[in-house]
Amino acid sequence: MQRSLCARGAGCSGRVAPVAASHSVGIAHGVARPASRRAVIVQAAKQAKKPVAKGFGAPKPAKGPQPEDPCPCGSGNLFDACCAPYHRGEAAAASPEALLRSRYSAYVAKDPEYIANTTAPDSPEYTGSRSSYITTVKATMRQLDPLGLTIVSGPEPGPAGPDEAFITFRLKRRIKDPNVPKNAPEVDEVTERSRFLRVNGRWVYVDSEFVQEDGEAGAGVGAVPGAGSGAMAPAAAKAEEPKKKGFLGLF
Repeated sequence: MQRSLCARGAGCSGRVAPVAASHSVGIAHGVARPASRRAVIVQAAKQAKKPVAKGFGAPKPAKGPQPEDPCPCGSGNLFDACCAPYHRGEAAAASPEALLRSRYSAYVAKDPEYIANTTAPDSPEYTGSRSSYITTVKATMRQLDPLGLTIVSGPEPGPAGPDEAFITFRLKRRIKDPNVPKNAPEVDEVTERSRFLRVNGRWVYVDSEFVQEDGEAGAGVGAVPGAGSGAMAPAAAKAEEPKKKGFLGLF
């Protein structure tokens, strides 16, 4: 303080005239003078009305799985060491099962771009432009939450040889679509058989079909093309059972 006052031309005898700490200092004609009490009150009121800059205050809770959380795909590994690198584009799924699991995790993490990146462009579910496809996937993510993934069988090679594979899995899901009849269960399970192809060394999702309780496969009732499999679409149901319509596939 003393050195600062010396630099402004104040006396440097070591004694500093006291200044009221609660008042600001105004400069008029080069002479320092205490601000009036009214000016101090007005200035304080202005400071109180200033909005808090963005970024301050309590941080919002993070959404989706965190790096240190168990991976939602059910592998038993941490998210950051399992599916997260695929979502960030740091690695590509080396097997059909790894791709299926990473797509499931993408639905948990609400990452529609990854679903689009790993769906074959000629898939019957990839309709319209990339942006419209992503918009459709986002709608499905808002309507449904995946609650659990169980691999039933596979990967099994397809007619195309080692570059084609099928995986049968069971998905537990929560339905949040307001259009679903009130008598439809909020949480249910569906079984699905999905097909994957390796294109230019990279596995992609192609299409899928639902597996009935008798083991037969068939297209899902009420499925809407676009999200990457029939897993998020309602399973085929009997006429007397409530149908859960308007849902896209998962992986």
